[in-house]
Amino acid sequence: MLIAVTGGTGYVGAHCVRALLAQGHRIRLLVAPDANGAPVLERLTELGDVEVLVGDVREATTIDALFKGCDAVLHGAGVVGTDSRRTQLMWEINAYATETLLTRAVQAALDPVVLVSSYSALFPPPDGVIGPDTPTAPGRSAYAQTKGYADRIARGLQRLGAPVVITYPSSVVGPAFHTEPGVTERGWAPIVRAGVAPRLRGGMQMIDVRDVADVHAAVMSPGRGPRRYVCGGVLVAFDDMIDALERGRGRRITRIPVPQTIFRGVGRLADALSGIVTLGDGLSYEAAMLLTAATPTDDSATTADLGIAWRSPTDAIVASFSSDGVAENVGDPRL
Repeated sequence: MLIAVTGGTGYVGAHCVRALLAQGHRIRLLVAPDANGAPVLERLTELGDVEVLVGDVREATTIDALFKGCDAVLHGAGVVGTDSRRTQLMWEINAYATETLLTRAVQAALDPVVLVSSYSALFPPPDGVIGPDTPTAPGRSAYAQTKGYADRIARGLQRLGAPVVITYPSSVVGPAFHTEPGVTERGWAPIVRAGVAPRLRGGMQMIDVRDVADVHAAVMSPGRGPRRYVCGGVLVAFDDMIDALERGRGRRITRIPVPQTIFRGVGRLADALSGIVTLGDGLSYEAAMLLTAATPTDDSATTADLGIAWRSPTDAIVASFSSDGVAENVGDPRL
């Protein structure tokens, strides 16, 4: 198939394009002007048939050019992070541009129309577990709110019978493929640099970036109608995550006990300061809530339907510290 892809120069997107090329698909990749010439583009074109279209995902004419002659679309473009100064851009791209793209893709009879969402769009779940039928949440951050907006649009199209597929990755970990590190790795960068971490009761769902790519390659089959797949991976206790960082770093990380209430308070303070100073992506109230709540996901429908078994996310964390890990890296992943 000829597959239109947005977000393919990003951390998750590059792995997804790599997996699609390995299956023999042809790719038309929409690349933002500021990403044209990125090192990952050369590496992807070495792997298969990749056509690059430079343009703005917010422009309808660009979307029409992207879809011309294509069979399916994987929409992964989005603004990720906790910087409140990017809130307007998040709404423009994550919400409104996504609404236009999904609507035009359905009108163009593409099949499937795949949206890369986030489990943040479903947090917190009313029953304590995030699954494919969990309702869209109001959102505790601008990022979660914009992903929730797009999720409601996508589910509306699904109710009309459109072949829209929504995926909900959790915190994605593992080495980058010639891109910047993922948002989870950027979030733990201050811990790695300082060698100090909170000792905290909690945990987070984490998934190997290769598993996310495998899911998106596996769903790229036409004629199966609307579907939703949670990609939560494995619930990793916070202490186990720090253990993995120690293994990758090769040095001990000092742990300081921090009550959950204090940790959440620090998250609120970080949100208040994010419009003034640049903070790490891991410093936010939403991240604090996700960590302290340790909300599990129900991935059983995903793994059963797609025949996928999750890899160890802690091994993926360790691999992020070495270019000999699961993927090739650009720059120093230790930050």
